[in-house]
Amino acid sequence: MKFEWCLASFGLGICTYFAWPHEPVLWFVVVFMACLLLAFIMSGTRHRISDYILLLIFLGGGFGRSILHTRFAATPILPVYEKTYEVSGWIENINKSGALQHFYIRVQSIKNMPVNNTPYRVRIRLKPNGFAPGDAIRIRAVLSAPKIPVLAGGYDPARAAYFQKIGGYGFAISKPEPVVLPPLSKLSQVKRALVKYRFGLSRKIQMRAPPETAGLQAALLTGDRSAIPEHQKHSLRRAGLAHLLAISGLHMGLLAGGAYGMASLLFSMIGPLSRRYDMRKYAAVLGTVTACIYLLLSGASVSTQRAFIMAVIVFMAIILNRRAVSLRSVALAAGLTLMLHPESLVSAGFQMSFAATTALVVVYRKWSNQRDYSSDGTIVSKFRRGFVGIFITSLVAGFATGGFAALHFHRFARLGLIANIVAMPIFTFIVMPAGFLSIVMMPFGLDRIALNVMGWGLYYVLYVAEQVANLKQAVLYIKGANGVVAAVYGFGFLGVCFGAYAKTRHIVIISGLGLLFSFVLWWQIDRADMRISDKARIAFWDRATVNILHVDRKRGDKFGRSRFIEAAGVNQAEYRGYFDTRALCDQLACRIALKNNVISIVAEPEGVLEACDDSDLVVLTNRKVGVRARHTCKAILIDAEDLATNGAHDIYFTNQGIKIKSANPERRKKRPWGR
Repeated sequence: MKFEWCLASFGLGICTYFAWPHEPVLWFVVVFMACLLLAFIMSGTRHRISDYILLLIFLGGGFGRSILHTRFAATPILPVYEKTYEVSGWIENINKSGALQHFYIRVQSIKNMPVNNTPYRVRIRLKPNGFAPGDAIRIRAVLSAPKIPVLAGGYDPARAAYFQKIGGYGFAISKPEPVVLPPLSKLSQVKRALVKYRFGLSRKIQMRAPPETAGLQAALLTGDRSAIPEHQKHSLRRAGLAHLLAISGLHMGLLAGGAYGMASLLFSMIGPLSRRYDMRKYAAVLGTVTACIYLLLSGASVSTQRAFIMAVIVFMAIILNRRAVSLRSVALAAGLTLMLHPESLVSAGFQMSFAATTALVVVYRKWSNQRDYSSDGTIVSKFRRGFVGIFITSLVAGFATGGFAALHFHRFARLGLIANIVAMPIFTFIVMPAGFLSIVMMPFGLDRIALNVMGWGLYYVLYVAEQVANLKQAVLYIKGANGVVAAVYGFGFLGVCFGAYAKTRHIVIISGLGLLFSFVLWWQIDRADMRISDKARIAFWDRATVNILHVDRKRGDKFGRSRFIEAAGVNQAEYRGYFDTRALCDQLACRIALKNNVISIVAEPEGVLEACDDSDLVVLTNRKVGVRARHTCKAILIDAEDLATNGAHDIYFTNQGIKIKSANPERRKKRPWGR
């Protein structure tokens, strides 16, 4: 049985765990795995049966590993209600949030709170100040448990916070002040020292680099994205160049691969050694060391860990005289990543990163078998081959990641191929090599020249991004999908790549049909007609147009409505108050006719019984519906308590009746991050 298919089965087990309606029981998985192992041993020479059993073993392994990882990641979480706390700890990271900042604080203590109930870390929003990562502070903040999704089936911040061990979100109500912390553990001391060095390096880069690109240069070299201007992020996203912001395989490959190439060149010039030893192996060791240093300097995020694992596997293959780049090495890197972080399977970063890598390995293997290497070695020929290589890489990576980007972000950069072809040569051959040289020369005070060269290259990249982003056709907006579509698409894509690599036509055909089926499912998904936020803010679409959203108040539920608009596949929507245009209102309620349904928006419980007589849906925005009204009302009732408990509601008016999806359904409440 191919290792690649076993890995796919392992990933399917992880996917099954996160789709499970409740938290599974571990002993059941243990018994299931024991039975499978026994059956595998007894299957003997019946290879076909043993292959299927082996796939089931890996599936159970992914399921069981997810259960264990979830249990090990458990840390105290604050109550769901907001409360004032006095937090003491040290700053692990600072992210920019509009005009404010997010402090990620490694908590040492919270005043009047037992150690067993103290969160591992918290995130606090506050105004910019003079504190930097690594500083020890004390601050008063209003905190609560991480929030539930703002959209039914949307991104779950509480689940992400659970695996990041963030036990509370909130905002500061006092200025942070320095504090002397009690002695930290050896591991915490090392982490804090690395954080201080990393962000000190970031500040040094920002001081010495050109002002227009200083934030981007610091982000590429240290992973600190807090200084990137918002308009630059927007342009890079619209132009399909946002992958430059996340330290991933591209950056790790350019830096570690560049160090390997430079070391190979230098070592080959030492005649006595190069004739006696394979100097590529020693260069691979230096490349591994460079990758390790870059991992530590860039913050060791999950995406950087993925890139590091892949780089180490490539260098180990060189040392062991194996094929450096193959589908098996990609599968091994993905398997190690999933063993360490099973939750990364459902993240956009993991899916897009390994989708691009897998597709490139498959395409380049076929291309290398058919490529003509007999051309001359002139500069024109080398330039042509380099341009063709960049074109193929951008084309394949763009198509491989485009579907996953649309699934997660509801948009597709239509002109991303053009932007990548024009910008990536400069980024590859000037920006990252210059960045690498600036780090090497910084101890000698000679880094300013390299940083200026890097800045000139990034200025060109930003110019390309802005020109492409300003075109009307730059971005295609796509309506949101669900988990079923994402799973069918992901495994269909994986099957096509595996089948093409193994030259198994029937697998390619079956997987291709799976991809087409996912698009059919995606096409049939309807956008929600109405949104009711957890604070009872109302919004619904106009039937006549696709970009007019009728609302009760234009300033309420800003973030939730933006995600609602995005999931509908709309770029921007015009807000219009429905009181004067689409609703008949009196002192007790507003009545709206929408798709042959009557919706009554009631402010006080006194108007519920009257609204129930001739409405299909009744929404009580304040307080709880009484027992008598709920028992006698023939309409669907949603009250403030239901919204507070189950989160925002997406309403669908269909021919079969009214369908409601909540952001916090019962199945989510049964998971550790939903309690």
